[in-house]
Amino acid sequence: MKILAIDDERFALQLLVDTLHKVCPEAEIVSFRRPSQFMEYDNNEPFDAAFLDIRIGQMSGIQVAIELKKHSPMCNIVFVTSYSEYAFAAIQMRPSGYIMKPYTEEDIRNEFNNFRYTTQPEDKNSDKLKIRTFGNFRVFGKDDTPLKFSRTISKEIFAYLIDQCGYPVTSKEIAADVLEVEDFDRPTSKKISQYVSDLIKDIETAGFQNVIIKQNRQILVNKEAVDCDLYDLFAGDTAAFNTYHGEYMIDYSWAEISDSAERIKSLGYKF
Repeated sequence: MKILAIDDERFALQLLVDTLHKVCPEAEIVSFRRPSQFMEYDNNEPFDAAFLDIRIGQMSGIQVAIELKKHSPMCNIVFVTSYSEYAFAAIQMRPSGYIMKPYTEEDIRNEFNNFRYTTQPEDKNSDKLKIRTFGNFRVFGKDDTPLKFSRTISKEIFAYLIDQCGYPVTSKEIAADVLEVEDFDRPTSKKISQYVSDLIKDIETAGFQNVIIKQNRQILVNKEAVDCDLYDLFAGDTAAFNTYHGEYMIDYSWAEISDSAERIKSLGYKF
């Protein structure tokens, strides 16, 4: 595990690093006193967790978190601060945790036990496209790099197919649920066909085959070709349960009332 620690007070930073070593002795801890040092850090290996003070000079811990998320989207961010008034702004970053100083070793340990994202073995499903539906909808290709979509709507259609859990859907259903188009005419049908074709091309260009299946004018996702937190949750996976924090595909309004959302609620997981 690779952990980032930033605090502009020398003693506070040393205490944080020492506590992190006690809680997670096998971790690689990278520490800085100034945000500028982090910005100059050129190691591209992503961080698994970050413990950030909020008031650290001209650049706040929240701004550091924004930059960190660009190359470490699955990083568990924990704000460690003496200032409770920054809690609301920090929550907008959807962090893994928020600790008030002075803290105890048990406070830090509790954050590790409740991380938003759990670290998986490197070889687990390494040949599969990684899908994360809890919180925002995110797709990761090889080396956990975010997959680029040529069209925003194609990404949303992919999210819709993931939500359907392998059940086949028609272009008309995509038009109604995703595009919110009631009159399904020929031009709409052609648009959706193009969106799906672009989606398949994006995924195949990233090096993943047979993720989307088209058959008998129906479209479905091949569940065996993806590593998806939603599917793991439905399968009873404990790690998936630990990564769910009441939010499911918050990017899309249709996801709030989907069958998968209702199934999550029926299992006792509250939004």
